[in-house]
Amino acid sequence: MSARFITSLAELPRRPELVIVGSGVVGLSTAFFCSRLGMRPLVIERLPSPASLTSRRSGEGVRAQWELAHNIAIARASIELYANFAELIGDEQYGAGYRPVGYLYASRSAKGAELLAARVARQRAAGLDDVELLDAAAVARRFPLLGDVTAAAIRRRDGTIDISAVLAGYLAGMEADILLGTETGAIQAAPSGVRIDSAAGRIEAGAVVLANGARLAAALRALAAPVAVRVARSSILRLTAEGIPADHPVTIDIDLGSFWRPDAGGARITSSFRGTLFVADDVDDPPPDRDYLAQAIATVQPMTPAWRGWARGIRDSHLRTGTFAVTADGAPLIGPLPDLPGVFVNGGYGGHGVMMSAEGGRRLAAMIAEGREAPGSAFSPARFTGGPPPQPEPMTINMATA
Repeated sequence: MSARFITSLAELPRRPELVIVGSGVVGLSTAFFCSRLGMRPLVIERLPSPASLTSRRSGEGVRAQWELAHNIAIARASIELYANFAELIGDEQYGAGYRPVGYLYASRSAKGAELLAARVARQRAAGLDDVELLDAAAVARRFPLLGDVTAAAIRRRDGTIDISAVLAGYLAGMEADILLGTETGAIQAAPSGVRIDSAAGRIEAGAVVLANGARLAAALRALAAPVAVRVARSSILRLTAEGIPADHPVTIDIDLGSFWRPDAGGARITSSFRGTLFVADDVDDPPPDRDYLAQAIATVQPMTPAWRGWARGIRDSHLRTGTFAVTADGAPLIGPLPDLPGVFVNGGYGGHGVMMSAEGGRRLAAMIAEGREAPGSAFSPARFTGGPPPQPEPMTINMATA
């Protein structure tokens, strides 16, 4: 069992019951779980290789430290799927590279300590019972590399995965056809499902899933869907350097917004999440900020003074800048589009597709197989079509804050 790459629609064994537009980690997760429920999806990708943009440019972190219960639940379930990934795929050689080094949010101010205490209380009330609040003494004892920290929060089951291993596992574990280098166009209702125009020809299918990452915004507008998303950019610096401990937690300075985590032979750094900006819908490679390396080191040093020494040993660095879709409340869209029969969406993860898409793909596959949306789903696209606006997630960006 494995995905089959095709070069034309003529190679399809039969009319596809499901087409998935996009072969990033979200699209492949959807295809994998649909395959496990007896479907054989056709995955269409406009680029010449699968998962070659945003999925490859992530920090590869996974955390359940959100504030809203539905975001905690989907992220927590995704982490557990990654923790047992080889068993999920059915082959011991396909682990997810999951490393529970922990996600540590820390502050150097009294106000930050109060914010962390209040956040942990809200997280525990929302069901995240294994997040810890550490005072200054506990931080100094357990994480001596950190500087003058007033308080921190950590969940040890949070950590990192290996996106290449995850993608390889999905491809090896699914029965699906994948057509690369093919743009898709108009999507219309058809007597037995949907009709999709593509550069390879017209496709008649039972249903379609839009899992096309940053291109989701344009696709929703083309369908006149009553759901808006915007495209934002983010940057992450990968570097090689001596002395960085491989088992240190992912570390976030809540005062400056900086992020760093150990990586093979070095680390990954985001200088500040406040630098996230909106970009045009059709931008794959937004221009990077000037002097990003210097900015990144300057923003991680206050929390982790050891970076002053580690920086002197940097041998190489590479900045990756990517794009992703952002919703109004910062949570993904998972489910059918209102008033568009046969059209589903799995996207708008706000740069956290790696973090949440394992469970997101599983949930959407169950909806498609059962022929109905899960009652009361907090991720339903219909949440924006009536009633009060949904509550934004404080621990990510949304259309109002990006």
